[in-house]
Order: sequence, then C-alpha cells, then structure tokens
Amino acid sequence: MSCGCGTTSETGSGCGCSISSSATVSCPDCGTIGRKVSALTVQSQFKKEMLLRYASYTDKFNFCTNPACPFVYYDDSGKIIIHQDEIKFKVTIKNDDHSTPLCYCKKLLKSDFYKMVENNEPDIANKIKTIISEGKSFCEKSNPKGVCCTEDVKTFLAGYGMQWEDAGSAGCCG
Repeated sequence: MSCGCGTTSETGSGCGCSISSSATVSCPDCGTIGRKVSALTVQSQFKKEMLLRYASYTDKFNFCTNPACPFVYYDDSGKIIIHQDEIKFKVTIKNDDHSTPLCYCKKLLKSDFYKMVENNEPDIANKIKTIISEGKSFCEKSNPKGVCCTEDVKTFLAGYGMQWEDAGSAGCCG
C-alpha cells in the first residue's frame, strides 16, 4: 500500500509512510527496545545546539518507544541520551500536555481533539482521519518517531473509546 509520502507499507496496514526497524540495543534508562530513526529525523528534531554537538552521530540514534521513559533518543552505545527538552517538539506518546501534536505534519494538536469532544462533535475519529489524510505528509522529518502518526493517533483515540478502524478506510497520508 502506498501513501502520499511516496513509500510503501510492508504490512499493508496503516499508511506506511516510513518503515523503521527495531533498535539493536535497548534504552539505557528503561530497557525497552526502541526503533531506529534516520539521520533526517534526528536532524529535523534536534534543537540547533544539539545538532551542532552531535552532527556526526545523527545516523546512529534510536527512539525510545516507552511512553513513561524520559529519554527520547539514545545512541547505540547508550552514552548519548537526548531528553524531551533537547528536541524541538513534544512527543505524542510521552506528553499529556494539550499542546502536544497528534499529527505533526498537519499541526493537529491534542487540544484540537479536546475541543471536538467539548463541542460534542459527531464522528471525531473520522474527522481526525480526514485531517491527517489531506495533503502531503513529511512524517520522517516532522514526527520525532520518524514514522507516520497513525499508530499514536489510534492509541490516543482508543483511550477515549474511539476506534480508528470505524472511521473509514483512508490512510493517514491520503
């Protein structure tokens, strides 16, 4: 299955904007095996001072997928550890803050979701799916995980009793 990002999903589920592989080493803080992130992702996420400091290492980072872990990125040696305040954007799975993005490409925030709930809007899951399927996406650069936001959005909606699968068939990248 192909999406607007120009890549193909190996599984045929979700939009498949980017395929990432599991890290070969676990997070030095929580022990979770994270996922490898591309140099493009890291370069796009690091604040300028971090990028200058670690420019020669940007192709060796992993993303910690544990929502409770304070680390966002760690290198294969476990010696370089990057925290939330050292990158540009809040990480969806690691923040409850309403100003945290649900979809980075479309600038859809958790607060947008909460407004829909507050306004008793019908079919919220479908509205979110429509928003994130419109136009071009650049997930590898915009999302700190380096992949499409679909799985994070599904998890977030499920926490409110809403099912993504009930929201039509369009993928996140249209």
